[in-house]
Amino acid sequence: MSCLEITDRQPDRAKMKTMKLRLPPSVNLLTVALILCMALAALPGLAKDVPEVLPRPDQTPPSDGKVKVYILAGQSNMVGFGYLQGSRPVYPSIYHSADPNIKVGRMPVGPSALLKHGVYQSNQDDSPKGAKVFIYSGAYKSGTDYSKLKPVKQTTVALGTVATELPSIPGPHTTVVKAFIDVPMKGTYELHPGYEASTHAIVTMGGNEVYRKDVGKEASINAVTLMRGLRYPITITYMQGGSAAFWLKQINLKGKGDLKTLIEDGKYTWFADEKGEWTVRNDVTYWETRVSKQEGGSGGPLTTTSNGRFIGPEVPFGYVMGTYHDEPVLLIESSMGNRALSFDFRPPSSGKTEEEKANKFCGYEYDAMVKGVHTTLKNIDKIVPNYKGQGYEIAGFVWFQGHKDKNVPKTVYENHLVNLIQDLRKEFKTPDMRAVVATVGFGGMKMEPGHFMTWEAQMAVGDPKQHPEFEGKVASVDTRSFWRNRGESPTNTGYHYNHNAETYVLIGDALGRAMVRLHGGKAEDIQLTLKLPRHPDVQKVFSDEVTGTFNKRGPHYPPEYYREMGQALKPIIMDEMVPEFLETALGPKSRGTLKGIVSGKKPSRMQMDIRSELDTLIDYYDMAGVKGYSWKSFGDGISNASWSYFSFDPPEKQELEKSDRYRKVTFPKGMENWFAPEFDPIKAGWKTGKAPFGQMGGKLDRRRPQCNGKLCGCSEIPATYWDKEVLLMRQTFEIPPIKKGHVYRLILGGAGCDRSGEGFAIYVNGKLLTQANGGFFRYTGIRGAYVFDDILPEFKSGKVTISIINFLRYTHFRNKTTYFGPYREYWAKPVPPNGHVNLWMEEAKLSPDILKTK
Repeated sequence: MSCLEITDRQPDRAKMKTMKLRLPPSVNLLTVALILCMALAALPGLAKDVPEVLPRPDQTPPSDGKVKVYILAGQSNMVGFGYLQGSRPVYPSIYHSADPNIKVGRMPVGPSALLKHGVYQSNQDDSPKGAKVFIYSGAYKSGTDYSKLKPVKQTTVALGTVATELPSIPGPHTTVVKAFIDVPMKGTYELHPGYEASTHAIVTMGGNEVYRKDVGKEASINAVTLMRGLRYPITITYMQGGSAAFWLKQINLKGKGDLKTLIEDGKYTWFADEKGEWTVRNDVTYWETRVSKQEGGSGGPLTTTSNGRFIGPEVPFGYVMGTYHDEPVLLIESSMGNRALSFDFRPPSSGKTEEEKANKFCGYEYDAMVKGVHTTLKNIDKIVPNYKGQGYEIAGFVWFQGHKDKNVPKTVYENHLVNLIQDLRKEFKTPDMRAVVATVGFGGMKMEPGHFMTWEAQMAVGDPKQHPEFEGKVASVDTRSFWRNRGESPTNTGYHYNHNAETYVLIGDALGRAMVRLHGGKAEDIQLTLKLPRHPDVQKVFSDEVTGTFNKRGPHYPPEYYREMGQALKPIIMDEMVPEFLETALGPKSRGTLKGIVSGKKPSRMQMDIRSELDTLIDYYDMAGVKGYSWKSFGDGISNASWSYFSFDPPEKQELEKSDRYRKVTFPKGMENWFAPEFDPIKAGWKTGKAPFGQMGGKLDRRRPQCNGKLCGCSEIPATYWDKEVLLMRQTFEIPPIKKGHVYRLILGGAGCDRSGEGFAIYVNGKLLTQANGGFFRYTGIRGAYVFDDILPEFKSGKVTISIINFLRYTHFRNKTTYFGPYREYWAKPVPPNGHVNLWMEEAKLSPDILKTK
């Protein structure tokens, strides 16, 4: 900084307060300026207080003082995974019902939630629930102002209760219902009256028509904005009678937790300019040395996109330090995901066992960090813009890590962290280098014990009572209060803090302000605004408990949970969710399975998991109490039939740690055509055994004590022992007549759990029905195949020969042979050979909703 620039910048107030210049009256202003310049030049550096709300960076260049260098390191969360923009809402829609049988939570299937709303006879606080009913003589007539007519009957009704019928009188009549409604959260809503016939109605709110469905026509809906805490008058004029159902659909919900949304809400405005464009700091350079694909690292002026489409602590930390320092700032980062301090970042002073010395990865990240910093500093003239050879000062170290060290004892982690700080000070010859440590914050104040011991160790190094040698030079930042649950975040990825940008901003900002204080500066904390408490029901549906309950393969809660609601969900599911689902599933852009199942056309690629959109539709019907369209067993005695079978070990070996074991094998002599209808298993020496077939660890035992897969059954003790890797099975069955308007599938049971099953193939009358190379790993599923039009004729003759080839499993995870399943005796040992197989056939009747689309 030149003397002429002094009036444009404010020096460190704490340092300026200690300066007293006494000058004789004869000294002129030029002399004062020169003396002041000399005094300021003697200061170690100029710095500013850091206010709560940071100023937006301008284009004022930094001073020519030594570059302030900060080393940043940790796991992938140090690089950051906070969404910059594009966060989707937790729920695309929320349904609200006044039916007393409703349970607050998730809708049965799909991503929506379910809340209660109120219906009252007046807008008074002590008003009884329900609605007032006015019945007029004569059928509904368009254009009639019923408020000017005298009703023939007045009563009340539990508006919103699906099982309740609207009051009526003999003969033609028109029913008008008046009520006041309220909602538990602000938003945009659609109003939906009735079910089936009673959906033909007109709804007005405050004199404005918000719903209209004339007989024989589609509904016309005008969404309205409703506020929590207010009651809104509605009038429903019914063209036809029927159910008193009434429900709301909340739409246009916004995503939360991305930086753009936070800025639009008035938070952290220094990251964007008045036009909404990301700001850039020309006084802070960010240089990444570990993840970068360029030799020596890569980076540039710090901005929110310095790490691509995510924001991490490095950005807010750099904004704080850029605000504080007058000199240029250089952030050197060396972070890598899935790395432990106790192993990957192991500092030299922690030592290594002989086994660890032989492992090149033990301590690798520490060495990579040191190398990256030295390389960066060697090339600082090419990295820091307008560098003029003024030199640099390693001003601090920033550490944010811990997920990988879950369950590492406090004393062990703490010792490594102390050694890490001390070793870096020695390496870079900075005995008083400041260090700030951000704790793990997973789960916030409800942190798991395994993470809490890491938190305790990280807090300890900043506690002068536990580490007096670090007093005033090392600080710990407790990040637990920065945790944001799924209901406030873009995702449910807890190990990346649900990708919540606010979490990463607050962590980095707090690290920066803590570093400022270690340097003797002043920094105001960000004061988090207190939010008005949500309605308890709203709080529940946005809690981790509810948002974390999401099942892509069926109802979110057990079916009984939803069946207990009786008919309460029926109008929402049948009048709204099913039509929307079918429109999407059968639409021109759909890549789903329902089209092929309905048309009978076999897809070009068969999925190993055959759970389909038809299963989802059946779940909808089931939860709505609509019967007659579920899957049913087809063909007597198939599931517990006796089969001809043969088991052998093929000469084509495959390593046991390799998954996807279905492969071309050499069959025993005379069995090359084992699946053909004319093949005689008796002449070939095959045995006869009853299904299911299986083994666990060389014993006639079930694969799991408790099965977690739908249509699996691997917890059943096998009836017949499957002794070698390949199992061949075949049997001829009597098949009932195939029905029109139905669909059929074969289920291969025994391997529907996660980490179960292996390759298989099914033949029907010698024709290949389906084939899979391997089994399931991360998720449960349904194995087997739909019977499409190419194979369906084989079942019409009344007799069909089904042949199956199966392979035993030897892996737990994909290509991993270490066992971590439910049997403790096998833990940390090679996965024992295991398999379980059975087969049955199912049919389902297609609903009119589907048939009318064919």
